[in-house]
Amino acid sequence: MKQETKRLSSIIIAALILAAALVVYFEYIVPTYTSLENLKGEQESEVALYNNESQIVDQVKSLLTAYQNDAAASQAVALALPTGQDLSGALAQVYGIASNTGFTIQQTGISVQAIQESTAPSTDGSTPTGSIVKPMGTISFQITGSGSYESLKNFLGGLATNIRIFDVTAMSVQPGSVVATKTQPANPDMFNFTLTVVTYYQGS
Repeated sequence: MKQETKRLSSIIIAALILAAALVVYFEYIVPTYTSLENLKGEQESEVALYNNESQIVDQVKSLLTAYQNDAAASQAVALALPTGQDLSGALAQVYGIASNTGFTIQQTGISVQAIQESTAPSTDGSTPTGSIVKPMGTISFQITGSGSYESLKNFLGGLATNIRIFDVTAMSVQPGSVVATKTQPANPDMFNFTLTVVTYYQGS
């Protein structure tokens, strides 16, 4: 009887231990595991959201940079090829370059070419009513001046590197006075120049 009692007690104890283990598993381990899985899912969602927002921020920064670059490029184009003739600005730049290089401008003639509107047909044969490309006009300056060869070279270099576009389309050179006068000593390095300088502008 004692042996059977011990065996029965062992079975009951084992059953109690198994029941306790099942209770602990279902009451504590399963909820904790489920909570961890939920936390893991939330963390993954937050990480994905952060990555998406980071990509959006990077795209916005890229767009801002592109916009700033476009604005700077548009400003540079406006200075090099202004909208409207801006005769006073062009003359001020020409005379400023001459003053900085020692080239003396004696006379300036101005000739403005009217803008020719484009009437070229489109690819389908029709004539376009508008175009995103603005028509261009030209302004010619006939400049008569004097100076040394070095001053002329510097003047032409200043025109070539100026922010507004200037093209020298014609030039003639004549020797200056090499005979001394009462008001001016002889200078063999003095020349008289006639230049035709063309600049451009956009139509409004």
